[in-house]
Amino acid sequence: MPPLRRRFLAVPAAALTALAVTQAVTAGPAVAAAAADVSITLAARTTSVPAAGDISGSGQAVVWRQKTSADTRAHGWLAVSGGTPQDLGRLADTDETVTVHAVSVQDGVVAAATSTDPNGALADHVTLRDLDSGAEDVLPVAYDSSGAAGDERYRAQAGDGILVQQSYDDDLVRLVLRTPNSADQTLLSGDEQYEVLASDAHGALVLRRTAPGWDHRIVYVDFATGATVTVAEPTTDELPQGLEFTPGHVGVVDGATLTEWQRSAPGNGPSKVTLPYADARWISDDTLAWYRWSAADGAAELFAMARDGSTPATDLGGTATDLSVGDDGRMRLTLYRDDVDAAIQTLTDGRISTAAGDATTIPAGPARLDALALSGGTLYTADDSSRRQGVLLRSALSAGPAGASASTPSRVLAYTGGLVHQTLAAAGGRVLVEQGSAYEPGHFQVYDADGTPVGTPLNYADVSVVSVVDFDGERALVSDKTTASDGTLLLYTFEGGHTQRVPSGSALSGGALYSSVRNGTTSTWSIRRTDLTTGKVTTAATVNCLPGGLQVRGSRILLTTCGTAASTGLLLKAGSSAITTVDSSVHTPILGTDVLYTFTKSSDSTAVTLNAQSLTGTSTETQPLFTLPDKADTGAADRWAVDRDAPWAAWMDDTGVTHVVWAGVPTAASSAAPAGFSPNGDGKTDTWAPTWIYDRPVSWTLTLKSGTTHVRSLTGTSTVGKVAPVWNGTTSTGSAAAEGAYTWTLTARDTVTGRVAADITGKVALRRAVPAATVTSPTVASSAATTASVPVSWSAKTAGVKSYDIGWRVATRNSTGVWKLGSLQTWRTATTATSAVFGKAGSPVKPVAGLTYRFYVRAHDDAGQTGAWSKAATTGIPVDDRATALRYTGTWKSVAATSAWSGTERVSATKGAYVSFTADGTQLRVVATRKSDGGRFAVVVDGKTVGTVNTYAARTAYRQVVFTRTLGTTIKTHKVQLRILSGSTSARSTVTLDAVMVTR
Repeated sequence: MPPLRRRFLAVPAAALTALAVTQAVTAGPAVAAAAADVSITLAARTTSVPAAGDISGSGQAVVWRQKTSADTRAHGWLAVSGGTPQDLGRLADTDETVTVHAVSVQDGVVAAATSTDPNGALADHVTLRDLDSGAEDVLPVAYDSSGAAGDERYRAQAGDGILVQQSYDDDLVRLVLRTPNSADQTLLSGDEQYEVLASDAHGALVLRRTAPGWDHRIVYVDFATGATVTVAEPTTDELPQGLEFTPGHVGVVDGATLTEWQRSAPGNGPSKVTLPYADARWISDDTLAWYRWSAADGAAELFAMARDGSTPATDLGGTATDLSVGDDGRMRLTLYRDDVDAAIQTLTDGRISTAAGDATTIPAGPARLDALALSGGTLYTADDSSRRQGVLLRSALSAGPAGASASTPSRVLAYTGGLVHQTLAAAGGRVLVEQGSAYEPGHFQVYDADGTPVGTPLNYADVSVVSVVDFDGERALVSDKTTASDGTLLLYTFEGGHTQRVPSGSALSGGALYSSVRNGTTSTWSIRRTDLTTGKVTTAATVNCLPGGLQVRGSRILLTTCGTAASTGLLLKAGSSAITTVDSSVHTPILGTDVLYTFTKSSDSTAVTLNAQSLTGTSTETQPLFTLPDKADTGAADRWAVDRDAPWAAWMDDTGVTHVVWAGVPTAASSAAPAGFSPNGDGKTDTWAPTWIYDRPVSWTLTLKSGTTHVRSLTGTSTVGKVAPVWNGTTSTGSAAAEGAYTWTLTARDTVTGRVAADITGKVALRRAVPAATVTSPTVASSAATTASVPVSWSAKTAGVKSYDIGWRVATRNSTGVWKLGSLQTWRTATTATSAVFGKAGSPVKPVAGLTYRFYVRAHDDAGQTGAWSKAATTGIPVDDRATALRYTGTWKSVAATSAWSGTERVSATKGAYVSFTADGTQLRVVATRKSDGGRFAVVVDGKTVGTVNTYAARTAYRQVVFTRTLGTTIKTHKVQLRILSGSTSARSTVTLDAVMVTR
């Protein structure tokens, strides 16, 4: 039966003419890649099946029409009880060329409506075959296209008969039931037109246009009695929300209400059934099903449940938007899921039944694959054949030591925005397609890799008047022939749907627009780069000719022509003066990332070969890839593509097999090259053992030089791509190489294709001495500053030192009063600086008065060695004159002094005045100010005078260590007094005390 979804669900339009990104070429027969190539073949996809609306089901029989790979015209197919499908042939009663219009099955009878007109005119006869007996009847349909009396249209099967719309009285029609060996039975008459929405051997649901007002009315007509009942009276020819036609019921769904009649007694009046969901669309005798839009994947998801509520609602998965109901009341759908691809299933009790006789898998025919697109090692193909709204397929490509490989084509998304007419381009993990439907204009849409639509589609009523010139994943350059200036180039941004006109010949790359601009009236042209985010404009290159057909990848710029009527292009590199000529005479060359694609003709000019030239390897040799295949027809897309983001190219042969060729050179997927080594026999990094992992089997040579002098070469071959040379620090003559830095260069060649990889180069340091360094700091912090901050400096003692670690320790008193030196702590790690201030920003702690800090350094060299920690540089933080630990006796005065330690001093000129304190440490230092009036004081330790200090100086000197005394080798407690003595003269009797320090 015809699908009820026809009016209230979107259906695709006929395919529009596909647009190609690349230009048309002179085509020849495609040939396989050369033996030295790395290639992979993807089998022809076989998922070409009819949609559920083209399928009729009755009991265990399912029939459909479908083209076979060996026939250009549709055949009828039959599957019974899930068995092997049978090709029913063209179902014609003559040997003439026929067109199959419809095939259906009801009550074990297959009906095929055909015509002898090769142009596909409406059916002029229907062949009926009984599946049990094999008996066959042919019922004529008097179709003559005139519309005059007697003109007939086939409308639907009715068991072992057919329903025909028949003209009479010139402007009226009637619906008749025609069966073998019986007179026609008039069911409905006096109308303008009939459309059979559903039928079986017992009755039909018919949309009629009634006279005299030609209103719309949907009626159910019973064949046995001729009785009719009006089901709905829509104001237009749009169907109601949902219609019910099952073996036992007929009715209409409006909102959450089902109004239905018993088919056995339609005149008894309808009953009302409240449905659990207002968006229900399909009803059977035992199942309720409905569609629900999913914003997550942009598809209509199908749900189902038992009609009596015995089973809960279930998401059937996939994007099952094709659904039909057979005359047996069973719902059948074309299901596309990861586990069931392109199959016709039967829904029973809200589930997908896989029982024998319930589920039928339609045999797949060759899929119609549109233009190939490649990006980043991923192959995209649009398949229009396997579902009404199209499928985008994706295969990941890789070229490893075992050769090229491709993942099984996976479904990226099933479009809900109309037919996928062509995969136009792919870039940045996104794909650009042309699509459209009967109810919307053609448009270009971008999708993410997960199938999510990106931004606003670019709409055109007629996509044939535009062509996509470039695409970067976010924007497209479109040549628009609808404008007043034919061929105007537009930049369309899908995010936001913004369009702006740009200079002809522009190109996209890396988020920028590249255009050529003439420099005034001169003969030079600048290639301008406009950042599309910031709007900043810079000049990427300058040429002495008219640039044509810009292409850009990274820092490389290709002018496909240079000058009017030129057949030669130029390859440039931003920031470089090097220019390479490129032949454009056969076909427009294509610039990819690190590869240039060019074209050559055969000697008889019948075939065009695609070639690849690596732009990163050391060789400029061009590698032929394949001969370009012919187009399927003049309006079709090219059946070949190149990857502008990775070195791949692909082509499709006439049987639908896709061939993919790797066009690159070996690349180091990963590497580990130590910065240096130390062949000194200590068992630690005595050899240099770098490794490089290539994605291809390679032969390699590693060359080591000191300046321009060759030192050593190492060679080898790796079948798995791993390069692992070992250098023991000797020259090619076996002598020990001198300490220093060496330049290394690795050259690798593919052992299969012979293509040379880009050289890898670097430096390695050879050191035999262990790195060493020394550290310095002031003994007393006050010698360097007025606050508790310590300038620390360090320097290398050996060659090749690259960085330093700085550590520190401090002695503190524990809870029992014992002074202990703490563990080594890190201040700076791997620093390249040679000085810092402990106590300033970045210091781990703020220095504390009365504590002694010890600083250490160790060095790292360019050979990767780490030396031992150096001897300590010790700095004490003095105790200020204002500290409570200092007890003053006699006359003392506190004086502010900016240059003094902590900004103050303690002054006394009174003989006998003293300051006392306890010294727990190994060394005592007294900090004072020397002045022209400086007097003397005595230092008394444990009751004994151990020294006399004269603080006189002709010029004032602040923060001077005027006395130093070793108190012992271990920390003990000592009593100390600083006692004022009489001055040498009355003018030299003042003592200015600043601080004291005890080393601990």
